[in-house]
Amino acid sequence: MSVSFLTNLNEEEFKTFLKSAISEIMGGTLHFSKPSLPDIFDIKQAADFLKLKINTLYEKTSKKIIPHFKKGNKLYFNRAELQSWLQEGRVKTTDEIQGEAVSYSIGKGLKK
Repeated sequence: MSVSFLTNLNEEEFKTFLKSAISEIMGGTLHFSKPSLPDIFDIKQAADFLKLKINTLYEKTSKKIIPHFKKGNKLYFNRAELQSWLQEGRVKTTDEIQGEAVSYSIGKGLKK
């Protein structure tokens, strides 16, 4: 996409100029950081975090597939537990599988 500026600066020079100007205006405290996530999610935050529909998340909680806790009629989720749950579904690479096969074969050969 082409962008036109009413200046003789190219796009990169213009971006650098803008960053410098904004930093100066803000007193040098310019840093772009992601907003921190809470440790405890409600159902909507958890669905957004997992990129699931709320109905899907309700289904997974009712089947006790996903870690959660209840307080009254509300469902809550621990961010760290959700991250661990996601990582449990990690698929091994071909190299990892082949390495395990070799280790298993070597171990079997020693027991004969």
